[in-house]
Amino acid sequence: MIKKKQKMQFRYYNMENGEQVLPLLGENWRRAYGKGINELHFHNYMEIGICYDGCGNTILGDYVTNFEGGCMCIIPANYPHNNISKDGTLAYWEWMYFDIEKVLLDMKEMSSSKMDEEYLLTVINSSPLFFYRSDHKKISNIIMEIRNECDRKDYLYWEKTRGLLQTFVVELLRIQNIISDMPRKNPRSVEIVPALNYVKVHYREDLRIRDLAEVCNISESHFRRVFKDCMDVTPCDYVNMIRINEANNLMLVSHSTMEEIAFQVGYSNVSTFNRNYKKLIGMTPYQWKRSPENRVGQMSGIKSTLKGWM
Repeated sequence: MIKKKQKMQFRYYNMENGEQVLPLLGENWRRAYGKGINELHFHNYMEIGICYDGCGNTILGDYVTNFEGGCMCIIPANYPHNNISKDGTLAYWEWMYFDIEKVLLDMKEMSSSKMDEEYLLTVINSSPLFFYRSDHKKISNIIMEIRNECDRKDYLYWEKTRGLLQTFVVELLRIQNIISDMPRKNPRSVEIVPALNYVKVHYREDLRIRDLAEVCNISESHFRRVFKDCMDVTPCDYVNMIRINEANNLMLVSHSTMEEIAFQVGYSNVSTFNRNYKKLIGMTPYQWKRSPENRVGQMSGIKSTLKGWM
């Protein structure tokens, strides 16, 4: 594999209430991928790609590999990636987006043993998986069964899909050599788990990097280095991503003013909110809210200038 640096886009999806999977299926996804697009992009949900036909390059973070019919990819939320079809050709992919956080919460409620869903979410979101269906038949079959349920929507579709998503998570964790009840923790990622948990609860507060480092019981310089290595983004940009994702959710479901939303997600004033929002998303909150595609679960090609990924 060869290293490759790219600019970034943020593509936001909105799932209907209660749903844990958003399918993008059908012949509409047979296209010349990457044509006229020079940036990598990332999503607010885990992305599952199923390639049926065509060939080209799949870019995952800093690395490039070849894709062709019969391959699949599992890309964590907020992980930079892109597909580029071979010049002059079309490729046929289908896509699904999973709300893994909801799946893990479901699993925790049903589990009779103690499950650290925050740590498992960190593990799942730490790296992508690119493979041929013949290499991982079990998880490939689960993915295809979820795909078919989404396509047909038969009787008890929601209940069946919910169970399949939990099976998918278990198999993915097993592939990553994680034991369900007592995971073998990667020492580097485990160091920052307390900070990730802290940000998720306290993102509305005035967060300082040294405070996050203290939560992890490590020095600030070591924390910054490990965080960037594990998350592919700086701690400051991560906090802003959490705040802005929550702001997007509030804009979709509430009638609050931008000043109220800015305060609710942790910004002391609306100008700071607007500045950080535009840095991450590439447009103002007002422009994003007025964009109709953000209300129907479709992609919006929103440019980001996250320096940590450029």
